[in-house]
Amino acid sequence: MGTAPQCIITDQCRSMFSAIRKALPNTRHCWCIWNIMKKFPQKLGGYRRYRELYAELRDIVFNSRTEESFERKWFEFIKEYNLHDNTWLSDLYDDRRMWVPIFFKGEFWATMRSTQKSESMHAFYGGFLHSKTSLVQFVHEYDNVLGAKE
Repeated sequence: MGTAPQCIITDQCRSMFSAIRKALPNTRHCWCIWNIMKKFPQKLGGYRRYRELYAELRDIVFNSRTEESFERKWFEFIKEYNLHDNTWLSDLYDDRRMWVPIFFKGEFWATMRSTQKSESMHAFYGGFLHSKTSLVQFVHEYDNVLGAKE
């Protein structure tokens, strides 16, 4: 008790970013990559070569082996698709240390890169469980959830 977490994952909320920096200065904070990736269709979907663009961008984000190769591939990508004026991508690049996996190399995240798993659990159990649910209640409610979902 009283120990700050070593790592925390949130969405891109600037207020949350500031609060974590202030309250937990020694905690490694990153942004949920799932939340960022799900914005791609909205932010980039109007581009003529969107499918190709999206596939290449995913490859750069998830498969870069070094920080240098990520940065080189990113700039080649921006040049190839003429995205120099896209401020959303420019801002993402500026904040790359917050969300691109290669910048977390050597850090332990217990296979977590996003808040998606916890969000899906909240959606699954929504309305059935709360913070005071006992283990016995959990088993009972789990059965109720399965019945309701079925």
